[in-house]
Parts: sequence; C-alpha cells; structure tokens
Amino acid sequence: MKPTIDYPFEADSWIADVQSMLELARVLITDAIIELQSRCKNLDDTLLLDRLGLNQERILRSFSYPEELSIILHLTEHTFDPLGRYPVNPFALILAIRESERGRSGLEFGVMHPEARETNLRTQAEWAIGTVKNNLERFENQTEEKDFIAFLGKRYAPVGAENDPENLNQNWIKNVRYWYDAFANSNK
Repeated sequence: MKPTIDYPFEADSWIADVQSMLELARVLITDAIIELQSRCKNLDDTLLLDRLGLNQERILRSFSYPEELSIILHLTEHTFDPLGRYPVNPFALILAIRESERGRSGLEFGVMHPEARETNLRTQAEWAIGTVKNNLERFENQTEEKDFIAFLGKRYAPVGAENDPENLNQNWIKNVRYWYDAFANSNK
C-alpha cells in the first residue's frame, strides 16, 4: 500500500493556479508557433513570387484567389522553367487567365474540355497550363501573329464560340492582357 500525502487546502488552490498558468503558457506558445509559421509562409510566398518574375505587391493586393496562389504557381513551375525564355512570363499569364476567367469551382480556368470541366482547381490549372504550353510551341512555329496573348485568345476563348452565348470571349484578350501587365514584374 502506497503512503498518501495529505496536502493542506491551500495547496489545491496553488495547484489550480499552476494549471491555469500552464494552460495560458500553452495557448501563448501555440499562438507564437502559428504566427511564426504564417511569417515563414509569407516569406516563402514573397520569395516564390520574386523568383518567378512576378509583381508581388500587385498580386498580393489584387489577385482574387490568394488561397490558390501557391498551388497554381507550383503546378506551373512543373511545366515552365522560371529561367526559361518565353515570349511572355507563363506564371503571370496563368494568374491572369485565372483572374480573368473567375470561374467557379470546377471551372476555375474556364476550361470546357469534358475531361477538365466540373473537376477541381488542380485539373483546371493543369489543362490551362498545358494549353499555354502547347500554344507557345505553335506560336514559335508561325510568323503571322506577333502577340502571344492575342494568339492564345483565338484558341483559348474564340469569339463566337458555341459555348459562349453571351459573347464574353470578345473581352478575353483585353482582360488577360490587363491582368498579365499587372502581375508580370516589368523589371525582369
């Protein structure tokens, strides 16, 4: 049989105080960890945007889908080398397409192909990225069109398309160019 120790009544109050202080310390430490993780993520995002030649100030202020930013850019980086030479910054272009399309869940990038339609952000982004990649190759092998965004717009969102009864595609090139100019870092 173990000996029992009788604590004075005041000890219960003291133990409760220590438990309260420990709980408060746990909450403060948890909050500090979350704050540090947030700062690290913000630093990571800042470094990523800079490395990809993007205008971080404008993207952080204007891009309507900040929770998607990391996913979209990392998927784009799987296809395009940040140091590669392209007629446009593919990272800024993909973000400009997302911002211009403003598609709901399952149509984030406006990709209407049956294998991409009504899917998810990842699938929509992969199809949009693939479309940009394929059209960059087509663009480099032609001599008529000098403007890649106009070239892409004729394929990505053709004016008069059957699936565009409100004729919204007529604004696609202008909108994508506006957001592209906003998101691309003009210093790079």
